[in-house]
Amino acid sequence: MDPAIRDRELRLWQTLGPTAYRLRSVGVAVLLALGGAVVFLGFMTAINHFPGTGAVYKGPGERSVRVVVGTCQQLGPISKQGFGYWWECDAAVTGSGGAVRKTRIERSVVTPEDQGRSLVLREGCRDRKGFTDCSYGRPTNSWLEMGVLLIGKVGWIVAVFSGLGALVYLTRALLGAPRYCRFRGGRPGSARS
Repeated sequence: MDPAIRDRELRLWQTLGPTAYRLRSVGVAVLLALGGAVVFLGFMTAINHFPGTGAVYKGPGERSVRVVVGTCQQLGPISKQGFGYWWECDAAVTGSGGAVRKTRIERSVVTPEDQGRSLVLREGCRDRKGFTDCSYGRPTNSWLEMGVLLIGKVGWIVAVFSGLGALVYLTRALLGAPRYCRFRGGRPGSARS
């Protein structure tokens, strides 16, 4: 542990006292977790405005399919798509071989205005642990797809680091500064427990 950080934590422990130090650490952990969640959902909002199939699905398996849109339901104001209101619609997808299958199209790629209409969309699929996961979208620019992929990676990195930071502060609250410093390899000095 850096001696400057150790000294700062021990001074805070002595100045605030054990209860206030622990409450402060829990408060910082909560703020980090909430901040990370808000930033992550903000990034998800930006990604889900992208009309393509999603850069993670891009590959040789992406193809054009005919889609007939069925019933739709609106999600929001906060959902896995991020902030705002989004449409999820049931659809019948006809592949190149003529086989028809039912699916759910997310991210407002199709809306209630498309109900009953036959549309041509792009389908990108990947196999995940024994089942096929497909995404649908409109044809897009590959540079735009790379930008969306980058935004997604940054969002996940922010979420992970915010979560790790929250865990550090929760550990500080649980152990207290003297034990936390010993846990991290520093000497607690003469601070009270």
